Amino acid sequence: MSFAQDNGYTPRSVPAILDDLRVLVNAQFQTNYTEENFVGSNHYKHCYALAQKIQQNETKAAEIFQKLQDYIASTNEAIQRPSVSAPGVLDSLASQGFVASVKPPIVEDAGTASVCVDLDDEADGYALKKLEVCTLLSQYYAAGIVTLGDEEESIVLSNGQSFDFKYTLPNRIPVLLRLTAIESENNLLVVPSDEVIREKIFDNARASYRLGLNFEPQRYYTLADAPWAATLLLEWSDDDGETWHDEVYDADFDDLFEFALEDIEVVIT
Repeated sequence: MSFAQDNGYTPRSVPAILDDLRVLVNAQFQTNYTEENFVGSNHYKHCYALAQKIQQNETKAAEIFQKLQDYIASTNEAIQRPSVSAPGVLDSLASQGFVASVKPPIVEDAGTASVCVDLDDEADGYALKKLEVCTLLSQYYAAGIVTLGDEEESIVLSNGQSFDFKYTLPNRIPVLLRLTAIESENNLLVVPSDEVIREKIFDNARASYRLGLNFEPQRYYTLADAPWAATLLLEWSDDDGETWHDEVYDADFDDLFEFALEDIEVVIT
């Protein structure tokens, strides 16, 4: 059988096997069969059935090797993206309805994991949700990984040992939003009401912003949303309107801007 890095082992064809057998017959019996006169000989009749059997065996061997190759590839993929990866943890929590974020790893945090889960510790049923989150973390993080945070539950693992699993609650930052828009001198459209604009800003922000993400104000209401406008400026304030910012807020993994519809102001000139 021939071997290639991409395709693995390739079984020989029956004619190719017969030709190899012809060479062996010539060497064993001191004959001089050529490819042409070997066909129809008594040796050919006996070798043909043998060649078919050899090809069947090579086909089975190639299939076994392919399965082994696939297994090795899937194992390598699992190693390269271990279960303790941030995307894996987030997917695991999200599958149970929890919005979470994970602190990006740095050298100083080796052996630890910091997870923030968007939960209200004063809401009804929080104790059960806390237990559910910690149970999920216990199923995902290896026992050698120390989880950090203020919220903690002791979980009994399958080997009977108990380990503490922790997470943190969001650093909730109440903010006000303010849109300042200048109407285009070429505008022939009806300018939406303040309520409609505020709802659009609110919906856009809720659709693309969540716990741990940078707050990017200029993404939440653009000229695509307001073809009637010449310029738009969306700002945020975290000190009750004393100061306003239009730059991106560089968030930590546990930061969460919070605002309601009534916290959005619209100014059109």
